[in-house]
Amino acid sequence: MSPKVTEAYKEEKRTTILAGALHCFLEKGFQATTTDDIARHLRISKGTLYGYFASKEEIYIQLAHARMDDMVETLNTLYMETSSAKAMLRHMFERFRRQPLDELRKWLTFHLEFTTYASRRPELIASNRTYLDKALNLLNRILAAGKRSGEFRAELDESSAAYLFWAVRDGLALSFLLDGDEAEYRRILDDMETMVMKHLTA
Repeated sequence: MSPKVTEAYKEEKRTTILAGALHCFLEKGFQATTTDDIARHLRISKGTLYGYFASKEEIYIQLAHARMDDMVETLNTLYMETSSAKAMLRHMFERFRRQPLDELRKWLTFHLEFTTYASRRPELIASNRTYLDKALNLLNRILAAGKRSGEFRAELDESSAAYLFWAVRDGLALSFLLDGDEAEYRRILDDMETMVMKHLTA
């Protein structure tokens, strides 16, 4: 087997393990899920699992980064096509709208579990910070591009606005974490998009 095929197989196996782990995390939560659960769900040995990931913590971190990297890649492509910072932000809101509320609740629940878990483990804080910085830097780049193009007001502080954007998204998600109607969630999300865009351009 050629090295190229071998690397492709390894990458496919990693992707399969990440998908299986995500299923387990969504069903049971981060702390309740064990590597035994993941291996059992995938019908592989724990040895095989550990051949790709050292721990369930590493699996979670890779999952989070994969989601963020997918968004970054999509937005970079969109910017090359449109050169519009506004279009990039509207695309992000559209991604939020496309995610069913039940799925968002499951993802947010185990994400919060991991964040609390990581806060007591210094070795995980840096990795989690890297993920958060990736999200903030993405917004900083979009907002700075919007200022250069004249889409956003020149005096806008892009660092503060980046935090505002994620605070809007995460705050709304937390408000609907335990209950609430999907139609109401989407209505408020639409209103928040309007408010955020008005703040950036007013």
